[in-house]
Amino acid sequence: MVDPDLANLMSASLLLIGALVVPRLRPAWPVWLRMTVRVVAFIGVTILIERAAGSPLAPHWDNAAPARQLWQQGVEAGWWLLAGRVAVGSVRLFVVLKNRPRETRILSDLLAGAVYLATLLSIVTFVFAVPLGGLLATSGVIAIVLGLALQSTLSDLFSGVAVGLEKPYVAGDQVWIEGGIEGQVLDVNWRSTRIATVDHNLAVIPNSVIAKSRLINRSAPTPRRGSSMDLKLDPGADPDRCAGSLLAAARNCPTILDDPAPVILCTGLEGDALGFKVVFSVGLSAQLPRARSDLFVQLRRHLRHDGIAMAVPGKARPRPVEMPGVAELLARSEVFRAFDDAERAALVPYFKPTLFAEDEILLQEGEVPDAMLIIASGTVGAMLPADEGSRIVSRLGPGETLGAAGLVTGQPFTATARALTPLRVFRLDKADLGAGLDTHPELLASLEALAESVVTAMRSSTEAAQQVVAPNNGRVRATLQNFLVMLGARKPG
Repeated sequence: MVDPDLANLMSASLLLIGALVVPRLRPAWPVWLRMTVRVVAFIGVTILIERAAGSPLAPHWDNAAPARQLWQQGVEAGWWLLAGRVAVGSVRLFVVLKNRPRETRILSDLLAGAVYLATLLSIVTFVFAVPLGGLLATSGVIAIVLGLALQSTLSDLFSGVAVGLEKPYVAGDQVWIEGGIEGQVLDVNWRSTRIATVDHNLAVIPNSVIAKSRLINRSAPTPRRGSSMDLKLDPGADPDRCAGSLLAAARNCPTILDDPAPVILCTGLEGDALGFKVVFSVGLSAQLPRARSDLFVQLRRHLRHDGIAMAVPGKARPRPVEMPGVAELLARSEVFRAFDDAERAALVPYFKPTLFAEDEILLQEGEVPDAMLIIASGTVGAMLPADEGSRIVSRLGPGETLGAAGLVTGQPFTATARALTPLRVFRLDKADLGAGLDTHPELLASLEALAESVVTAMRSSTEAAQQVVAPNNGRVRATLQNFLVMLGARKPG
């Protein structure tokens, strides 16, 4: 006949092994299912231990059979381990919510450690009957020694718990930490926070250092980043002209946001300098270095075309800057690279200075341009319709040309050109170009080269976009002849 106590002991052993091992072999199981398996197994093991050795809190062993006593003690120890697993699972299920940021794992692990320590002490007391008082006295001395030896590590540990509770940042946030560390938080563990810096390095910072340092979370409340740049300009220049030129430079940078719009502040007037601050924003912190680089380039470009000099320390007036005229703009223009100096000089008298106010339309989408515009100062935005109003697809500044392709090929303008700032341009009307061709017929060859380059560029861009088909090279002369007919000029033979 089978011994009932032995059968219960064997059943409890198998159930313990299954409860402790199976959930670990099934990591894909949801948290609630693993908890359910452990709770059901814990209840079953408790009943079986009650039948085989009495209450787990006051067990009685079979002292006459040392092997069975050791087996009973092993099953009792397993019962306490399972109780600890159920307690830890309850903590992680109800105290630390699932799918929270990884930083909360620090608090969860700390509570789990406390539970396992209590489980170990319970096994020593209830299973092996070791007096707890002496053990606590001995462990207290050991704890003091370890505490002194691990003072720095424990400081990092509890600082990590504080970070996990306060959550000044989460994984993925862009942060700045006193001492020059800036980058994206990768994760927070027991001892440290790992940050991928803007220099593409990995910074591992102890949590105790972060807890004592000033910290800026650049991702909260929004990832948008504001910055500023200080400049000193010619003290004799008109402040309004300076502010307008600086604003045009900022609006010419595609990485700088239009909302909020850049702001130009006059910060001081000294004997050798007129101080300004350019305040701007970018969408992400990672865009700031590129935005500052673009802004430096555009500031030099716009100040040069507005004839405004940078201040020179100790000098009341710096060397004057001459604004580029039509001739210089034509010489630097990519559109007129096929023309020689004499041909560009022949066109100069036909360009007329024209002013546009902010938000004024220069060219309308879908219309065939009747003039060519070279921007002398200011910034133009090429706009396309969007879900909410319109969006800027490109920006043009001093020295760039508008309307040349449409004027030569008769193709409608593919976007709406709007002045983002007050604008000064040089305009060449179709009629004036016709008069110039009548007076200087030698321009026809260069104009044909211009038409060919424009048509080639159109074909390349439209083939890439796969929207419309531009004229091929064989039709360049016909395109040019049609253009000359529109001007009223004589067709070339």
